[in-house]
Amino acid sequence: MKWLAILLGMMIFAALSAHAAGGNPALTILGEGTVTVPADTAAISVSVESNNENMTLAQGEVQEKMNKVVDALKAAGVKDEEILPGQASGVRSFQLSSNVCKPVNNTTVCENTTQRVSILEKTTVIRLKTKDESMINSVVNAAKSAGASAGVDGYGLSDDGAAATQARQKAVENAKENAIGMATAAGGRLGNLVDISDYLPPIVSSSDQPGMVDVTSYVVVTYEIVM
Repeated sequence: MKWLAILLGMMIFAALSAHAAGGNPALTILGEGTVTVPADTAAISVSVESNNENMTLAQGEVQEKMNKVVDALKAAGVKDEEILPGQASGVRSFQLSSNVCKPVNNTTVCENTTQRVSILEKTTVIRLKTKDESMINSVVNAAKSAGASAGVDGYGLSDDGAAATQARQKAVENAKENAIGMATAAGGRLGNLVDISDYLPPIVSSSDQPGMVDVTSYVVVTYEIVM
């Protein structure tokens, strides 16, 4: 999410031409706040594939493989509600080339062959409601043992309400701190709070710290500037 922080940082603006009540100019600024908290869910991506040239048969094969994987996941302790509804399908195509040379009548003859291969892939996501690494590893290994490719895509929160509130408080404090600095630089001081609102819904993303998530809030705040 670094690109988002950079983009939003560029969007911080001061609207000194606007006027709040009483004829004072207004300053509108963006505030950002982030808190890092322990994750309580893990997103696991599970994929199966078929390289059957007959696409109808390939679809049947990947569905059969996925059903086998889902049965293995349930046997490993995954609940029905942890398997997200809907399964994404996609086709990957690539070209294989080979150059085979062999002696014929004291002459080397080379033959180039090209083969186009298409692979149908079906993917489903497990939203495992646990932070127990042994359970997460057990589920990933169960999927792999059943013939799938599997791995942890990221971590999240089942309820981000409390963390979002803390992040919003930090965002408001950040906006006020920035506003004070800008007002002082303009030769004035910060006046009354005129307006405040969320710029975006809280954003939950995987943290650089293992097993943790970052919850980030962005707010737009307008203050009077007393000159």
